[in-house]
Amino acid sequence: MSCSVHDVVRLEKLGIPTAAVATDGFLDEGIEQARLLAMPDYQVVWLRHPIAIIDEDGIRRLAVQAAARIAARLIV
Repeated sequence: MSCSVHDVVRLEKLGIPTAAVATDGFLDEGIEQARLLAMPDYQVVWLRHPIAIIDEDGIRRLAVQAAARIAARLIV
């Protein structure tokens, strides 16, 4: 999670919209990394944790549910 947040914060500071996607099992780490990188308000698109045990249809439903949130982060 820390590398993902580091990458998106760097890109955001360059003016490039991003949409980091992670599971909420890493919520605390993601929030702390964004804070440490001077972007405490960065909004990660959080999915429920864990996803490793979800079948293909469940993953598809999660993707559909997250699509609007991801698009909103990318369309400025």
